Amino acid sequence: MCAPYFWVRIHVATMFHCPDDFLSNLIVLSPKAARKRFRKYVFEGWGWQCAYCDKQLDERTATIDHIVPKHRGGHSTRSNLAAACGPCNRAKASQLPFEYLNQSHPYYSEQRVAKLKDWMEQVSVRFTTTAQAVPYICNDATLGWIAT
Repeated sequence: MCAPYFWVRIHVATMFHCPDDFLSNLIVLSPKAARKRFRKYVFEGWGWQCAYCDKQLDERTATIDHIVPKHRGGHSTRSNLAAACGPCNRAKASQLPFEYLNQSHPYYSEQRVAKLKDWMEQVSVRFTTTAQAVPYICNDATLGWIAT
């Protein structure tokens, strides 16, 4: 779990976050290790279950699905990535989420649709505005901000 606040020194990209933060992992971990940890973070967010059929997944069967396909404007952010089994990921292909998961889908349920909508509405990275932060002078006479 991340700490309730962090601080940033503006003149240098020095950020202190929790160990699970993808951005800090890019600095500390190799790119391959950061991607692996980020994928695991997505799978854990879905409880190691397929977003479309609730099949239990493991390291061998889990795939990542772009909820909104990249060629249709989707990005590789946590809120646009879902854990999926191989058959569901292939069947969805380049469809939008609710073109695929509609009332004719064999695993359709209102709860599944609600969970997918909630997941897509989450914010992957939260930026603190200056209105929500207090400025302070660092030891080296630079300006820093601490979230309140």
